[in-house]
Amino acid sequence: MKYSDLRDFISQLQGMGELKPILTPVSPHLEMTEVCDRTLRAGGPALLFQHPTGHSMP
Repeated sequence: MKYSDLRDFISQLQGMGELKPILTPVSPHLEMTEVCDRTLRAGGPALLFQHPTGHSMP
């Protein structure tokens, strides 16, 4: 499947129920990687970290 941009890709994931927003602040240094690794190994959905610590944008 071809996507026109990142927003289109994220929209498709949301529509399929395959995107989980993470609202809890998470450190991008090791913590975020660990959460992603565990989710991937469990066959889980794509993750969108809304509040990475130390950054103002997701």
